[in-house]
Amino acid sequence: MNPGTDNRSVDYDKVSQIYDKSRVANSETVEKLIQSIQITSGLVILDMGCGTGNYTEAIQQVTASVIGVDASMGMLKRARAKRSDLLLVCGDVTSLPFKSGTFDAAFAVQVLHHVKDRMRFLKEAHRILRKGARLAIDSCSHQQMRTFWLYYYFPKGLGLDLARIPDTYEISWLLGKAGFCDVTSEVSYTDIASEHEKPEHYLDRNYRDGQSTFHLLSEKDIESGCRKLREDIESGIVESIIREFEEKEKEVGGSCIIYGIK
Repeated sequence: MNPGTDNRSVDYDKVSQIYDKSRVANSETVEKLIQSIQITSGLVILDMGCGTGNYTEAIQQVTASVIGVDASMGMLKRARAKRSDLLLVCGDVTSLPFKSGTFDAAFAVQVLHHVKDRMRFLKEAHRILRKGARLAIDSCSHQQMRTFWLYYYFPKGLGLDLARIPDTYEISWLLGKAGFCDVTSEVSYTDIASEHEKPEHYLDRNYRDGQSTFHLLSEKDIESGCRKLREDIESGIVESIIREFEEKEKEVGGSCIIYGIK
């Protein structure tokens, strides 16, 4: 997805063509979003940085009035192809084209780390929400990321992601500074790639390129990781390695929903 302020040269219109190879609307995340921002029929909801509309479409099953905003026309075209009735707007999440107090709730799934000016993003979310409305941010804690088996094969990716993805305590602090109160965090025990993630998928460049981490790694690092991964798949040892990491992930979860009230 391209929320509009990512400071890396990623062609999101190009990425949109293969984005859904490694991304789905995770059912647990959808349920926790519904609960955390108290979505019911008739509410007007904003999906900030909607990408190809996976979560826009999923939340629209609960309430018909969901608007997805993203800066990439390529992403929005892919979203439109899924459902012609999706309400989609091309725009920057740090300068939203909506009047103050327009929305009953808003959410952003794995978006905040793509935004350079996070405080501006959160203040815009605060502005467009009505009084008493909720904002939910889905992200992965640093503790959770350390349990992801992917980094065993692409270890430099962990350092890069820890540096660019804010930890959950930081997101909670930012929400408070932006004016949100009663900030709460809940754990999801699956992450957005896990429902169809298999080790052999990462040998496919199209699958890898749907994840921003691989746009930051050097070709040398990717080739080295793929070579090791291929060897472990062929020997069968990859299964035990994944099980070891998954046991750790079961303890801390795969992602978190951090939400606050305006």
